[in-house]
Amino acid sequence: MKRSLSACAALAAVALLGAAPASMTLRSFAPASTQRLANGVIIASQPQSDLPLIGAQVSVPVGLAQQPTNKAGVAAIAAALVLATRVEGNTSLTDAVESTGGEISYTLDPLDTRFYLECRSDDFARLVHDLRMALAGPDVSQTELQRVKTLGSARSMSQNPIEVAYAMVRQVNYSGNGFALPDQGDPLTIEKLTRADVAAFATAYNRGTGMVVALEGAATQPILDAAAKEFGALPSGAVASAPTVKRIDRTHQVVAHRSVAAPWVAVAYQAPDQYSSDFATMLVIEALLGGSGGVDSFAFSSAAPMPDDYVGAYYAYDANPGSMIVFLGGSDSNLDQSMRDLETGIARLRGDTLSASLVDDAKRSALGDYYLSATTLAGQAWLLGRSVSSPEGLAFENRLPQRILAVKAPDVQRVARRYLTKETIAIVLPAQNQ
Repeated sequence: MKRSLSACAALAAVALLGAAPASMTLRSFAPASTQRLANGVIIASQPQSDLPLIGAQVSVPVGLAQQPTNKAGVAAIAAALVLATRVEGNTSLTDAVESTGGEISYTLDPLDTRFYLECRSDDFARLVHDLRMALAGPDVSQTELQRVKTLGSARSMSQNPIEVAYAMVRQVNYSGNGFALPDQGDPLTIEKLTRADVAAFATAYNRGTGMVVALEGAATQPILDAAAKEFGALPSGAVASAPTVKRIDRTHQVVAHRSVAAPWVAVAYQAPDQYSSDFATMLVIEALLGGSGGVDSFAFSSAAPMPDDYVGAYYAYDANPGSMIVFLGGSDSNLDQSMRDLETGIARLRGDTLSASLVDDAKRSALGDYYLSATTLAGQAWLLGRSVSSPEGLAFENRLPQRILAVKAPDVQRVARRYLTKETIAIVLPAQNQ
């Protein structure tokens, strides 16, 4: 995951773009359709007749931002309990899916919890029923077991300099909101969580309004009928919205000490969210700043490890407001020089001399990253679900590349001047007793 170039070496030379397409050719995604059930659930499908598998992403509109700040960790435990819930007798949902050769996972986003099921089409009706039953009634009797696991994860992450820096900027930028605390929670709040706390949070899994079921691959009519049968049985009812985040109006600097070999720094700016008119331009800015991964790079997921070595820009556009965070550091870096490079690069983005060719190179990179995000069934289901949730609906996934292609140097300068101003700087230093 780590890239050797510092955040603004990309701005000077765009060295990362050697693998980008020679021309900015746009491609269209397969036709998709949606069905809104009476209880508010939206089922979206994007059939691909040549695939024998079905990928189903169930997005529940309650995530990290909605968890009470004094109960941080409840979202992680509730999601883990869904996968551990017994179905088909005495078999956990995870074991039931994996016994068929399929896969099941969850991902915690700022505003959503996503459950992803991938299986053969012949197994879908049975397994989606198992998933829906687990969502309707997670096995809270396993709360203590999952709390111990989550507590271990929280303590481990507290020694990860990348995660510490990420948590520090979130603590400032999302104050008063559940997303201000680490994804897996804080050891102090985790230890106090009860079965009742987890059960109360998980009630959102059993509500239809705002839920999106995105189906990719072998999305035949029987598959659609099975999904509609299962999720149409949910009661309607909206989930509470997340507390509003105040816009950062001054520069902040926070420092922590950990048992690390070298210092790390995260420099964060507030940024537009994924449905903003400035989104496409900020994706180009991310490429100019040396983006190192997609939005899921730091997502808390049962299917992927958290990063422990990350250098470059990370655009958390699924939060509201979004954040643009540049990570610098590591034993092989000159941190002072990297900070100077970043300051020079940000000033150049806000200045008047940004060349069209540099922006074109960044657009190629941004387009390549966008299409690369949808090369798996899971990625396609995520993109389809995001599009359905957007104000534009299904048109979003095909219009975003067009908007990236239309970005010009003056757009970059305008957006940089609007957002890349007040910064939060998180510094993780080696403990003095090492």
